[in-house]
Amino acid sequence: MKKNLITTLLATAALLGASAVWAKNVKTADKDNDGTLDKTEAKSIPMVAKNFEAIDTNKDGTVDQIEIDTFRVMMGDKDSDSTLDKKEIKNKAITKAFDQLDTDKDSTLDAKEISVFFAQK
Repeated sequence: MKKNLITTLLATAALLGASAVWAKNVKTADKDNDGTLDKTEAKSIPMVAKNFEAIDTNKDGTVDQIEIDTFRVMMGDKDSDSTLDKKEIKNKAITKAFDQLDTDKDSTLDAKEISVFFAQK
């Protein structure tokens, strides 16, 4: 149990490190400092601008860091079934934390499970 917790904490730290780079980009693009990007602000981050509609899962016309991070992870969905199995995940931190993230224990991760994970950070 203790080893499992340490592995999860290390994986989370690595994932948050990568996320911090994106957070800096989002903060720089967030000209009105509201914590979200509208379509105009998103233009300075090509991946976000190109995929804005898909990233904006709650359809409020803006994207936040959680939506962006979740989208980035879900880009690994090679079979387009809206879930990720362990083979589809290339991020070592997510792979290590897979069992903790798989809250419904169906051996896959969906966007909701991933976004809950990012919301807790």
